Amino acid sequence: MKSPTVSPRSILLPAIAAVTSMIDSPFDARSTKSRRSRNRSWSTRIPSNVGRYSPSVTWTSPSSSMPRRYSETPWTVIPKASAIVRWTAWCRIEISKRMRSRVVSPRLRRSCTDSPVNVLYSQVDWNYIKFTGGGHTVGLRRGIRWLALAAGIIAVTSVLVPGARAQQSADVDILFDLGDGSFYWSHVTIPDRLAVNASWNATLEGANAHGLIVSYSWSATYRIAVHDIGDRRGPSGFPGLFVWNRTARAWEFSTVGISWLVLSDGDAIAWGNAAFDSVTFAARTPVPTPLLPYPALGFRGDGIGADSPALQAGGTGTSGSGAPNGATVLWDRNLQTREIVSTPAIAFGSLYVETFRGLFALDAGTGGVQWQNPIVKGFSSPAVFDGSVIVGASNGRVYRLSASNGTEVWNTTLIAQPKFSGITSSPRVAFDWVYVGTFNESGGPGEVVSLWVSNGTIAWRHPTGSVHFSSPAVLRGIVYVGVMGDYNTTTNVTFDPPYGVEALSASNGTRRWFFPTGGPVAASPIVSGSIVIAPSRDGNVYGIHLSNGTEAWRADVGAGISSPALVRDTIFVGGGNLLGPGRVTAVNRTTGGILWTYVPNGPVQSSITYADGKVFFSTNTDHGRVYALNASSGRLVWSYEPTPAEYILGSPAVSEGAVYAPSDNGHVYAFRDRGAPLATLAPAAGPPKLRPGDNASVGFIVRANLGTISNAVLNVTLPPGLHATLAEPAATRIVGQTVQWEIGTLTFPNQSVFIVHFLAPLVSGDTDFVLNARLTYADNDGTSYPALTATSSVRISGAGESYSGWAAASIVIAAIVMIALFIILRRRRRRVPPP
Repeated sequence: MKSPTVSPRSILLPAIAAVTSMIDSPFDARSTKSRRSRNRSWSTRIPSNVGRYSPSVTWTSPSSSMPRRYSETPWTVIPKASAIVRWTAWCRIEISKRMRSRVVSPRLRRSCTDSPVNVLYSQVDWNYIKFTGGGHTVGLRRGIRWLALAAGIIAVTSVLVPGARAQQSADVDILFDLGDGSFYWSHVTIPDRLAVNASWNATLEGANAHGLIVSYSWSATYRIAVHDIGDRRGPSGFPGLFVWNRTARAWEFSTVGISWLVLSDGDAIAWGNAAFDSVTFAARTPVPTPLLPYPALGFRGDGIGADSPALQAGGTGTSGSGAPNGATVLWDRNLQTREIVSTPAIAFGSLYVETFRGLFALDAGTGGVQWQNPIVKGFSSPAVFDGSVIVGASNGRVYRLSASNGTEVWNTTLIAQPKFSGITSSPRVAFDWVYVGTFNESGGPGEVVSLWVSNGTIAWRHPTGSVHFSSPAVLRGIVYVGVMGDYNTTTNVTFDPPYGVEALSASNGTRRWFFPTGGPVAASPIVSGSIVIAPSRDGNVYGIHLSNGTEAWRADVGAGISSPALVRDTIFVGGGNLLGPGRVTAVNRTTGGILWTYVPNGPVQSSITYADGKVFFSTNTDHGRVYALNASSGRLVWSYEPTPAEYILGSPAVSEGAVYAPSDNGHVYAFRDRGAPLATLAPAAGPPKLRPGDNASVGFIVRANLGTISNAVLNVTLPPGLHATLAEPAATRIVGQTVQWEIGTLTFPNQSVFIVHFLAPLVSGDTDFVLNARLTYADNDGTSYPALTATSSVRISGAGESYSGWAAASIVIAAIVMIALFIILRRRRRRVPPP
């Protein structure tokens, strides 16, 4: 018996519709059995990229010649694009059949000329398309079979192409700026940077390394949409995605989403929870950069956030920077003031410190004065945020200044009639707000105040005891601050209750709980996991349950006004009162058990800073010293006594491999290991794979780490087979295979890129070529430093492995197969004579 012939359209169109309907969608096809009234209310909440159709429970086909009936559950949800394709396919098949018999019903003509978007809600159904394909599902099966055969040929051809697309790995750096002063860096190797969602997978890997929760959603239009990183719950509702511009040396907003972002070797991206103002959506860029990755953003910074993937924390007093192993003074700057009690902040290559002569900005590499604002003076330690410096002053005001030149952005008065101290608390910036405490020297209550960071207006004020020195810690919408109590105007040195730790709502200042201690709390608390850690002048350090403000444990460590540091499960606490002995104690975070104790030459009233396996602090005695201890054992690594000898109340800060420490003698000191590289030599990103005849280039980056390097000379040597055709900038000389630049001087944090151009030679197979770079230099005094070396490799594919011809051949073969298929089916088409 002769097999029935069918139209090519009756095969291909249903098959296309079937394939289209199987395209992945973020919303699974589903149905409800709710009543129609509930269905209508549910339908108003359907996402915009989802279509729906609702055939009658029992529906009759529009043709009397095909009286098939079937049932369908109402409100089946399908992707719009797939539904429209299926409706179009049904119309074309049905009209084609009826045109051959010269019978097209008015109902069918109206249905197929209406907008598919309107009619698909009531009449489209995939089952009917299957029936119209010819012999139930015969046409559908044949169409899919032929399409599968063609796709298989194309796939096999592509697989057989040697090296059609080799995987290209990329090493990238990812910054997670959590918006509350905490930030993390991750270095991630992407196995195949051109793979689907490669950059997104790198983001997840980098976040997972620090235990950061990434909240995101998926949509067909925007693909991956990130809402929050680190469970910080920023008010804008989404972080910003930045890409590092190496030429401009600045963060720039990515022009594409993370799903479409393709990174190259050596690239850097940043996620910023505080990238947008929640009211105006004005842009704000992160402070850490690939050039200066570890700034000290303020008092009790969070450069590594407790350094534990399972522990999110705030106010930890940590830095991810390297730190010196010896007391080598890099520079010593006399600011000609009687004492410096604040802690420096370091960012943008500058050091910011408040004194009684004003706020100074010093060059972090040389100690040179960049600018001074004499109005802003006092005890408060500055915080750096979005290109500005925010600090309290002895005149009772909080200032926001430009970090580049010290000009005022805004100031807000919090104490109308201050006496001597004014605002001694150090501000904490989190998202859109600045949190700071006030010190009432008249004996009345102090306050915890929230200011809008954009313009300095007051968001809320909460009355409490005076806040003296303590800087608030902010985590997950709660502000924690130490309270000194009411200032006793009779003794002028003591405080009366209430003193303890306040927990307030970050959004409106309402009290969550208050934990009373046995003495004033001048230290800044640490919030970590489910515990708040706060030392008190009663000698104890307290572990307080975060949920309800009850005591978890206490440890008698002789605590005073020093703020602790936290790394993993170890708390480092300084102790001692003025004119008495002092100590530093390591305490277990979960139990309060004492791990080790170190006794220096006097009371430790500066705060503790952790970096690079060491803890740093100073002693407040007449021969005050700066100390570095091994964080694991408590053994002394080094100490330094400034000259002239004096008390030291200000705390050390660590940034970019150096320790910066103030002294009451009016000096600021920078310590850095002698012999530590003052410069960095690194390869710039180059082409991962070349073909013979390609014009290619390889670059190297030279950067000054601190201060100024001099007599710098860079030599790049090409391997045999490669010959330099051009050098950028113009080389001093090219001798044989070596390109040389006499750089001269380069000042921190500047960098220069040196590029060698060459023509890729003809090779028989994949060949790796390695270019070697060597940098010789000296410091600003002319003392030579050890030479730095770096390499950069490129791979050149063999001449026989050019895959463009194979790709073209694959396309031609696929086209021939499809044309042949169409011709065969066309010849088998049944021709019906006109009546």
